[in-house]
Amino acid sequence: MNRALRIIFSRYGIVVIILVLVLGVIALATQREQTPLDGNDSSSGGSTSEASSEAFTEDDGLATEACEGDDCYPEEELPQEAVDRSVEFAQAWLNPNGYSAGSWYDSIAPFLTDNQADLMQGVDPLSVPATEITGEPVPDGAEVGIQMDTGTLILTMTEGSNDWTDLDWLVSAIDWEQS
Repeated sequence: MNRALRIIFSRYGIVVIILVLVLGVIALATQREQTPLDGNDSSSGGSTSEASSEAFTEDDGLATEACEGDDCYPEEELPQEAVDRSVEFAQAWLNPNGYSAGSWYDSIAPFLTDNQADLMQGVDPLSVPATEITGEPVPDGAEVGIQMDTGTLILTMTEGSNDWTDLDWLVSAIDWEQS
């Protein structure tokens, strides 16, 4: 027994123990690669990469109860006050007064949800791709499209509050479509 412990705890014994552990981990990793993570068996005709990617391409938008196809989304339009608020934001977003980055942020932050305000922190107003509003706002569900001189500003509006307002219509997402 004493001799066996001496061999096991010698440098050769430790090398053998480490080698056995490494080979065991490699064997387990190889076996894991052969087992699909999503539970689908690729030998049954279906591709596991197809099954895995389908889960990520499904629409995860706002759905109503018992919906099918395009009926899954609410048909309600925004009230006029939300559309007006989106135009006010767009005017501030264009930075007509030539504010510095900090002052520009302060001028648009009252129109933004807290999450969107965090995303806009540190954005340079020179990166705004337009200089003037050229069309009327077009509401579409929870979004408002505002035609500008170089594209369309698309604002997602939501009712909420932030540090500047108790309850009002706020911009929760900003998108840009170049024309």
